[in-house]
Amino acid sequence: MGPYVKLIWLLVISILLLGVSVVWFYKEFNPEWKQCQRAEVQENEALKGKKLEIKQILLTGEGLWSNQESGQRVDRCMTCHIDEEKLVKLHPKELPIPYDVYGCTVCHGGNGRALESERAHEHMYSDRDAMEEGRYSADEFIKMWKRLKILNPEEEIRLRRESFFGPTGRYQLYVGNDDCVDCHKKDDMHPDHVKRWSNTKFKTFERIKKEPDYQAGDENYKKQCYKCHTTGYREDKEIYAAEGVGCEACHGPGEVYAYLMQGVRDEEYDVEQGQKLAKISFDFSICGNCHIPKRHEMRKEYLKEAAAKEAAAKEAAAKEAAAKDAVKEEG
Repeated sequence: MGPYVKLIWLLVISILLLGVSVVWFYKEFNPEWKQCQRAEVQENEALKGKKLEIKQILLTGEGLWSNQESGQRVDRCMTCHIDEEKLVKLHPKELPIPYDVYGCTVCHGGNGRALESERAHEHMYSDRDAMEEGRYSADEFIKMWKRLKILNPEEEIRLRRESFFGPTGRYQLYVGNDDCVDCHKKDDMHPDHVKRWSNTKFKTFERIKKEPDYQAGDENYKKQCYKCHTTGYREDKEIYAAEGVGCEACHGPGEVYAYLMQGVRDEEYDVEQGQKLAKISFDFSICGNCHIPKRHEMRKEYLKEAAAKEAAAKEAAAKEAAAKDAVKEEG
């Protein structure tokens, strides 16, 4: 190999090394997340002057190698998506899973630690349609609910509370007893159980409304009855989905389960997935929320007061009658 050839090779290698170095320096000092932030700032006057920096939410729990994660969980999505007003407009009002606390990946998937768009958006559900389409399998729901449970360690009842959330992070809808009864009244689907509950627990609120203490009580008194004698009662909203103790009072809202059991996409697969979810969303410990001693202490107080008032009224009536009789005798 002649000296000129060696020189050419040296020059080529030097140029390649220089190119690699330039690319490395460019990416190191002008990473993709900074480019995203600059683009957002140019679009929104209110963001001008904002310091370019990595923003992250520290989440509860540790990453697992099996999930291609390690170390403490973090969510850095808001590093690029810095326009919080835009995020607020894109999400439903009163979303029960606030993204500024729980992060984005719990609902949208993806890689919350990554700062490059390609890696960050791997296996991501970009919008509501994508979440609804991609998460209609028991395993995907259970994965989401388990992540929520880690973020809410104070909840001890298996995955029950988390299973109330649908594929988009909103609360599931209550579908009502009719959808459940239509199938479960069949001979091979526990018809005796359905009949027993239809004649008792489904009608418990009808009986409550006839009780004198409920009729005489104010709204605050009646609220104490809603928690155990209605289905889907929300204390924060002071509303309930249905009167009586329906199927979903114990099994949780059935929007996803009912959809799967209809077998809209693949009957055999969907029904199998629905059965998996049914085992997760129910826990016998839920019975203890209502079936506990002293649940009706307020009734005892009311009935005691009512009895005292009735006795006082009878005594007053007796005295009045005695006074009238005395007047007649004198006359």
